[in-house]
Amino acid sequence: MTSTFSTPNREPLSGADAALVAEVTRDLAENLRRTVPLDRDAPASPYGRKDAGVIVLAEDGSITFADEVADAWIDDLGGNGSLPQVVTAVASRARIVEAAPTIARIARANVRAASGRWLVVHGSVVADSPGAEVAVMIEPAPAHELAPLVAEAYRLTERERAVTRLVARGLTTDAIAARLHLSSWTVQDHLKAIFEKVGVATRGKLVARVFFQDWVPEL
Repeated sequence: MTSTFSTPNREPLSGADAALVAEVTRDLAENLRRTVPLDRDAPASPYGRKDAGVIVLAEDGSITFADEVADAWIDDLGGNGSLPQVVTAVASRARIVEAAPTIARIARANVRAASGRWLVVHGSVVADSPGAEVAVMIEPAPAHELAPLVAEAYRLTERERAVTRLVARGLTTDAIAARLHLSSWTVQDHLKAIFEKVGVATRGKLVARVFFQDWVPEL
Protein backbone atom coordinates (compact mmCIF):
# COMPACT_ATOMS: atom_id res chain seq x y z
CA MET A 1 0.00 0.00 0.00
CA THR A 2 1.39 3.37 -1.01
CA SER A 3 -1.38 5.71 0.10
CA THR A 4 -0.90 8.07 3.02
CA PHE A 5 -3.32 9.48 5.50
CA SER A 6 -2.91 12.39 7.83
CA THR A 7 -5.28 14.01 10.30
CA PRO A 8 -5.19 17.76 10.94
CA ASN A 9 -4.86 18.92 14.51
CA ARG A 10 -8.19 19.29 16.21
CA GLU A 11 -9.23 20.88 19.47
CA PRO A 12 -10.41 18.49 22.21
CA LEU A 13 -14.13 18.16 22.88
CA SER A 14 -15.63 20.89 25.03
CA GLY A 15 -17.81 20.12 28.02
CA ALA A 16 -20.90 20.84 25.92
CA ASP A 17 -19.66 18.54 23.16
CA ALA A 18 -19.05 15.71 25.63
CA ALA A 19 -22.50 16.20 27.14
CA LEU A 20 -24.08 16.02 23.68
CA VAL A 21 -22.23 12.80 22.86
CA ALA A 22 -23.33 11.27 26.16
CA GLU A 23 -26.92 12.29 25.46
CA VAL A 24 -27.12 10.62 22.05
CA THR A 25 -24.97 7.56 22.81
CA ARG A 26 -27.90 5.38 23.92
CA ASP A 27 -29.95 6.18 20.80
CA LEU A 28 -26.94 5.61 18.54
CA ALA A 29 -26.24 2.25 20.19
CA GLU A 30 -29.86 1.16 19.74
CA ASN A 31 -29.82 2.15 16.07
CA LEU A 32 -26.56 0.30 15.51
CA ARG A 33 -28.01 -2.78 17.20
CA ARG A 34 -30.96 -2.69 14.84
CA THR A 35 -28.61 -2.70 11.83
CA VAL A 36 -26.85 -5.94 12.84
CA PRO A 37 -28.20 -8.64 10.52
CA LEU A 38 -29.23 -12.03 11.83
CA ASP A 39 -29.25 -13.59 8.38
CA ARG A 40 -27.48 -16.94 8.28
CA ASP A 41 -26.73 -16.26 4.62
CA ALA A 42 -24.53 -13.26 5.43
CA PRO A 43 -21.68 -12.85 2.93
CA ALA A 44 -18.64 -14.93 3.68
CA SER A 45 -15.24 -13.36 4.10
CA PRO A 46 -12.93 -13.83 1.11
CA TYR A 47 -9.95 -14.17 3.42
CA GLY A 48 -8.67 -16.91 5.67
CA ARG A 49 -10.42 -17.03 9.01
CA LYS A 50 -7.19 -16.78 10.99
CA ASP A 51 -5.39 -14.25 8.78
CA ALA A 52 -4.05 -11.18 10.59
CA GLY A 53 -2.52 -8.14 8.92
CA VAL A 54 -0.11 -5.52 10.24
CA ILE A 55 0.19 -1.89 9.26
CA VAL A 56 2.75 0.58 10.66
CA LEU A 57 2.00 4.30 10.80
CA ALA A 58 4.43 7.19 11.18
CA GLU A 59 3.72 10.09 13.50
CA ASP A 60 2.06 12.07 10.70
CA GLY A 61 -0.29 9.18 9.89
CA SER A 62 1.52 8.08 6.76
CA ILE A 63 1.99 4.37 6.12
CA THR A 64 5.54 3.09 6.48
CA PHE A 65 4.66 -0.58 6.15
CA ALA A 66 1.61 -2.70 5.38
CA ASP A 67 1.55 -6.38 4.52
CA GLU A 68 -0.75 -7.90 1.94
CA VAL A 69 -3.23 -9.14 4.51
CA ALA A 70 -3.54 -5.67 6.03
CA ASP A 71 -4.12 -4.24 2.54
CA ALA A 72 -6.92 -6.76 2.01
CA TRP A 73 -8.61 -5.98 5.33
CA ILE A 74 -8.32 -2.24 4.70
CA ASP A 75 -10.01 -2.68 1.34
CA ASP A 76 -12.73 -4.72 3.08
CA LEU A 77 -13.17 -1.83 5.52
CA GLY A 78 -13.81 0.53 2.63
CA GLY A 79 -10.43 2.23 2.62
CA ASN A 80 -10.69 3.31 -1.05
CA GLY A 81 -7.08 4.48 -1.14
CA SER A 82 -7.00 5.91 2.37
CA LEU A 83 -7.00 4.53 5.88
CA PRO A 84 -10.38 3.68 7.46
CA GLN A 85 -11.29 5.85 10.41
CA VAL A 86 -11.17 2.89 12.79
CA VAL A 87 -7.48 2.38 12.00
CA THR A 88 -6.54 6.02 12.56
CA ALA A 89 -8.66 6.14 15.72
CA VAL A 90 -6.95 3.08 17.17
CA ALA A 91 -3.52 4.49 16.28
CA SER A 92 -4.40 7.79 17.97
CA ARG A 93 -5.63 5.92 21.01
CA ALA A 94 -2.40 3.93 21.15
CA ARG A 95 -0.40 7.17 21.35
CA ILE A 96 -2.67 8.48 24.12
CA VAL A 97 -2.26 5.26 26.11
CA GLU A 98 1.51 5.39 25.64
CA ALA A 99 1.64 9.00 26.82
CA ALA A 100 -0.60 8.30 29.83
CA PRO A 101 -0.04 4.68 30.93
CA THR A 102 -2.40 5.11 33.86
CA ILE A 103 -5.32 5.11 31.41
CA ALA A 104 -7.17 1.84 31.88
CA ARG A 105 -8.54 1.48 28.36
CA ILE A 106 -6.52 -0.06 25.56
CA ALA A 107 -6.24 0.83 21.88
CA ARG A 108 -8.71 -1.69 20.53
CA ALA A 109 -11.93 -1.71 18.54
CA ASN A 110 -14.36 -4.15 16.93
CA VAL A 111 -15.68 -3.21 13.51
CA ARG A 112 -17.82 -4.89 10.85
CA ALA A 113 -16.27 -5.01 7.37
CA ALA A 114 -18.07 -4.83 4.04
CA SER A 115 -17.80 -8.61 3.67
CA GLY A 116 -19.85 -9.02 6.86
CA ARG A 117 -16.87 -10.23 8.87
CA TRP A 118 -16.32 -8.69 12.30
CA LEU A 119 -12.72 -7.60 12.81
CA VAL A 120 -10.57 -6.64 15.78
CA VAL A 121 -8.30 -3.64 15.28
CA HIS A 122 -5.70 -3.04 17.96
CA GLY A 123 -2.52 -1.01 18.09
CA SER A 124 0.51 -0.13 20.16
CA VAL A 125 3.44 2.25 19.96
CA VAL A 126 6.56 0.37 18.86
CA ALA A 127 9.02 2.46 20.89
CA ASP A 128 9.00 4.88 23.82
CA SER A 129 10.76 7.68 21.95
CA PRO A 130 8.93 10.83 20.77
CA GLY A 131 7.33 10.42 17.38
CA ALA A 132 7.57 6.64 17.47
CA GLU A 133 5.64 4.59 14.95
CA VAL A 134 2.42 2.79 15.80
CA ALA A 135 1.80 -0.80 14.74
CA VAL A 136 -1.85 -1.65 14.11
CA MET A 137 -3.01 -5.25 13.71
CA ILE A 138 -6.25 -6.15 11.92
CA GLU A 139 -7.64 -9.64 12.34
CA PRO A 140 -10.95 -11.53 12.48
CA ALA A 141 -12.70 -11.22 15.82
CA PRO A 142 -12.66 -14.48 17.83
CA ALA A 143 -15.97 -16.13 18.71
CA HIS A 144 -15.76 -15.30 22.42
CA GLU A 145 -15.66 -11.59 21.57
CA LEU A 146 -18.59 -11.90 19.21
CA ALA A 147 -20.84 -13.76 21.65
CA PRO A 148 -21.86 -10.54 23.47
CA LEU A 149 -22.71 -8.98 20.09
CA VAL A 150 -24.80 -12.03 19.23
CA ALA A 151 -26.59 -11.82 22.57
CA GLU A 152 -27.24 -8.12 22.04
CA ALA A 153 -28.55 -8.75 18.54
CA TYR A 154 -31.01 -11.32 19.91
CA ARG A 155 -32.00 -8.84 22.62
CA LEU A 156 -31.18 -11.19 25.47
CA THR A 157 -31.48 -9.60 28.89
CA GLU A 158 -28.58 -9.60 31.34
CA ARG A 159 -30.15 -12.51 33.22
CA GLU A 160 -30.74 -14.43 30.00
CA ARG A 161 -27.11 -13.87 29.02
CA ALA A 162 -25.96 -15.21 32.36
CA VAL A 163 -28.11 -18.32 31.89
CA THR A 164 -26.76 -18.78 28.36
CA ARG A 165 -23.14 -18.57 29.58
CA LEU A 166 -23.79 -21.22 32.20
CA VAL A 167 -25.56 -23.43 29.67
CA ALA A 168 -22.45 -23.18 27.49
CA ARG A 169 -20.39 -24.41 30.45
CA GLY A 170 -22.56 -27.50 30.63
CA LEU A 171 -24.37 -26.76 33.91
CA THR A 172 -27.71 -28.42 34.60
CA THR A 173 -30.86 -26.47 35.36
CA ASP A 174 -30.47 -27.08 39.09
CA ALA A 175 -26.81 -26.04 38.99
CA ILE A 176 -27.67 -22.85 37.11
CA ALA A 177 -30.42 -22.11 39.63
CA ALA A 178 -27.99 -22.53 42.52
CA ARG A 179 -25.33 -20.40 40.84
CA LEU A 180 -27.74 -17.54 40.10
CA HIS A 181 -29.74 -17.92 43.32
CA LEU A 182 -32.94 -18.65 41.40
CA SER A 183 -35.51 -21.40 41.47
CA SER A 184 -35.31 -24.16 38.87
CA TRP A 185 -38.71 -23.05 37.56
CA THR A 186 -37.37 -19.54 36.98
CA VAL A 187 -34.38 -20.90 35.09
CA GLN A 188 -36.71 -22.95 32.92
CA ASP A 189 -38.72 -19.80 32.18
CA HIS A 190 -35.54 -17.99 31.19
CA LEU A 191 -34.52 -20.86 28.93
CA LYS A 192 -37.91 -20.85 27.24
CA ALA A 193 -37.57 -17.11 26.55
CA ILE A 194 -34.01 -17.56 25.28
CA PHE A 195 -35.00 -20.39 22.94
CA GLU A 196 -37.81 -18.26 21.49
CA LYS A 197 -35.54 -15.26 20.90
CA VAL A 198 -32.68 -17.24 19.36
CA GLY A 199 -34.95 -19.58 17.39
CA VAL A 200 -33.71 -22.91 18.75
CA ALA A 201 -35.27 -25.77 20.68
CA THR A 202 -32.34 -27.37 22.51
CA ARG A 203 -29.40 -26.30 24.65
CA GLY A 204 -26.92 -27.72 22.19
CA LYS A 205 -28.31 -25.68 19.33
CA LEU A 206 -28.38 -22.58 21.54
CA VAL A 207 -24.68 -22.89 22.36
CA ALA A 208 -23.82 -23.65 18.73
CA ARG A 209 -25.68 -20.62 17.46
CA VAL A 210 -24.38 -18.13 20.01
CA PHE A 211 -20.81 -19.35 20.39
CA PHE A 212 -19.72 -21.75 17.66
CA GLN A 213 -21.92 -21.41 14.58
CA ASP A 214 -19.84 -21.06 11.43
CA TRP A 215 -21.74 -17.96 10.40
CA VAL A 216 -21.15 -16.11 13.68
CA PRO A 217 -17.97 -14.35 12.43
CA GLU A 218 -20.09 -12.96 9.59
CA LEU A 219 -22.78 -11.70 11.98
